[in-house]
Amino acid sequence: MNSIELLPNINIQHKGVVSEKFLELGIITLCEACYWVKNLPYGLNSKNENSLIIFAENCGTCTTKHGVIARLAQELEIDLYKNLGFYQLNDEIVTGINDIIQPYGLNYIPEIHCFLEYNSTKIDLTAGNCNGKNKTIQDYDFVVRVNPDLTPEENESYYISYLEKYFLIEPKLAKIGVLKILQLLELCKNQVKYQCSIMNVAV
Repeated sequence: MNSIELLPNINIQHKGVVSEKFLELGIITLCEACYWVKNLPYGLNSKNENSLIIFAENCGTCTTKHGVIARLAQELEIDLYKNLGFYQLNDEIVTGINDIIQPYGLNYIPEIHCFLEYNSTKIDLTAGNCNGKNKTIQDYDFVVRVNPDLTPEENESYYISYLEKYFLIEPKLAKIGVLKILQLLELCKNQVKYQCSIMNVAV
């Protein structure tokens, strides 16, 4: 069963700014809102700290797509939350990553993906999107519940705090250090963007 169908398909009411945005589009239930967000093109937003930006830019990433639905859930008082999932990024997930990390003796680099959680069910509104990934991420090393919207500083703080846990798992990461890992991660993000652009052209 589609994980969206496991959500309570309640009507959206006039309870806040996010509810109003969906109602203005003629979207009247939670599930309709989830499908609308899922079907939005995958694309980087000019800013990530306010997920309402998807309505202006008509695209979104895992950060903004799941953020706006988590905000809607807050307004509707539903126990649907946004999580950060920490996973091992390599060529299996995104082609070209190994060329970036293997010169440093790494088989993976820790990365974050966002998803929603409802009654222990994971809901990924970017699954099937043209997002640069070879497959949908299923396995996470660590998961943490977060606010619907995070500033870049908050997001980096979460990453660094969980990077310390990876240092205990993979000593090579600890040897490289936080600063270099952040630099490699930025190169990996650029590779994801490149793969996404290739996929979009292919489509």
